[in-house]
Amino acid sequence: MDIEKKNEVERPQSISSFKSGEKYEMSINESPKGKVEMTADEGDKFSDISNLESQPQLKRTLKARHLAMISLGGVIGQGLFLSAGSNLYAAGPAGALIAYAIIGFIVFWVTFSLGEMATYIPVSGSFTVFCRRFVDESFGTTIGYNYWACWAIIVASELTALPLVMEFWTTAVPSWAWSGIWLVIIFLLNLFGARSYGEAEYWFSVIKILAVLIFIIVGCVTSGGLIGNTTPHEVYGFKYWNNPGAFSNGALGVVNAFVLASFSMQGTEIVGITAGECENPIKQVPRAIKNVFWRIIIFYLGSVFVMGMIIPYDDPRNNMGSGSVTISPFTIVFENAGLESVAHIMNAVILITVLSCANSGMYVSSRMLCALSKEGLAHHKLSYITKRGVPIWSLVCTALVSLVTFATSFIPGKALFVVLTKLSGVAGFVTWGGICLAHYRFRKAIVYQGRSIKELPIAAPFHPFGDLFGMFACVVIALMAGYSYFKPADPVGLVGNYAGLIVCAILYIVLKIYTRSKLIPIDEIDLDTGRADSSLYVNNDDQSEITGPWYKKAWKRFVIVVT
Repeated sequence: MDIEKKNEVERPQSISSFKSGEKYEMSINESPKGKVEMTADEGDKFSDISNLESQPQLKRTLKARHLAMISLGGVIGQGLFLSAGSNLYAAGPAGALIAYAIIGFIVFWVTFSLGEMATYIPVSGSFTVFCRRFVDESFGTTIGYNYWACWAIIVASELTALPLVMEFWTTAVPSWAWSGIWLVIIFLLNLFGARSYGEAEYWFSVIKILAVLIFIIVGCVTSGGLIGNTTPHEVYGFKYWNNPGAFSNGALGVVNAFVLASFSMQGTEIVGITAGECENPIKQVPRAIKNVFWRIIIFYLGSVFVMGMIIPYDDPRNNMGSGSVTISPFTIVFENAGLESVAHIMNAVILITVLSCANSGMYVSSRMLCALSKEGLAHHKLSYITKRGVPIWSLVCTALVSLVTFATSFIPGKALFVVLTKLSGVAGFVTWGGICLAHYRFRKAIVYQGRSIKELPIAAPFHPFGDLFGMFACVVIALMAGYSYFKPADPVGLVGNYAGLIVCAILYIVLKIYTRSKLIPIDEIDLDTGRADSSLYVNNDDQSEITGPWYKKAWKRFVIVVT
């Protein structure tokens, strides 16, 4: 709604920028003094972003290069470096490619849909705000807490993986000590603000990207017989597609790989959350999102394709779990190329991957908790932000939850820890489905309220098919994620895979009863509060950023080409 002269509003929100020499009054609930007077001089222009939803105290310090690398490296994690062999074992080379291609489309659509909404209304903790505003308040709250808990638990999961990585080099240091050291480092990286997080993720992503590109090049050269660990060099080609075959376990194998591939690609929605702390979200977010599809094809499909050519799906190392770098499909391919000593390098890359995931988990979960607090859905102190732009108490709370979850790994049997970590996996599908639903109603509201799609800084293609397919796929994946635990019966696996869905359903029902919220009518959906004004952002093009010595110019051009 527009701000009118001498108009009191119940909550601190406004829609369009205003300029005049007149005085305006607004009543702000959080202020103990009641009314706050705001004066605008003639010619001045203010950004009217909601005090609740735009979180103005968070600093917009993430640059274009940070966002580009976060979006690029965000889809490269342990699921590719360590667990891709399990997908190959489950479905065969062709089946694994099909599974990754389908999940890649879902990821592409979810990321594009979130990017469309996040550039139109660039707020931190974006999709919980969108779900509350475009769907239902109880639904958005459920999605927000689900996502916060998901990433807080993921941080704990990464803390347990770090000692396994370090043990490759030394066993002299206790596992809890390694976990504690890295937790402190990750906490400090986030303590210095979004710029510190972005800088760390930038270099983490650079290393991961280079590792994957080198792997694909070495794999292709090895497959052609130009290098290898035998004399003469073996020409692989597609021989493993013929024997033992292109598919393993038929359609059931593809379904199994479908689930595994889904887990490995979670985290792509982080780009939408960073929109609230980008210097220029209207320009940077679309640039980071537009090429997500091609990045998935190159990094995931390209890597899986190379693995399928050089590693037979029935290689026993593919089914040995993911506890050692020596059975990583990346390491196996490098060994077949005659580069046996590469295991140390791969272990370093995997260490960086784990740190990157934990760093991102700490960042996004603290921002999500802060956003929930700003909405009045969590303790008000959790929305306190330091001068550096850090939601300090949300960060501390997230770190404590991660620490407590990590402590459960020392309980004999580790059943509780296994259940908690599995809960985080299914939570990702709930988030993806929620984003698709919010975007579906967002688009319907734009059309119903007589607005133009051309107003959007970036428009997701294939609407509404993409939203409907994404929602359907997320429901199916979440329901079949634990099917393998039914026979033979595995109580821990079953509880871990389905308890998260049950908890989300219960939380949603309780919130509906308590708040009595209803599905927001399409004509009442708020498309204005916090909306970005493109004129408020500096419109620098890429070439203006290329300054400095020749080596800096060369590096920046390389980043632009890659991203």
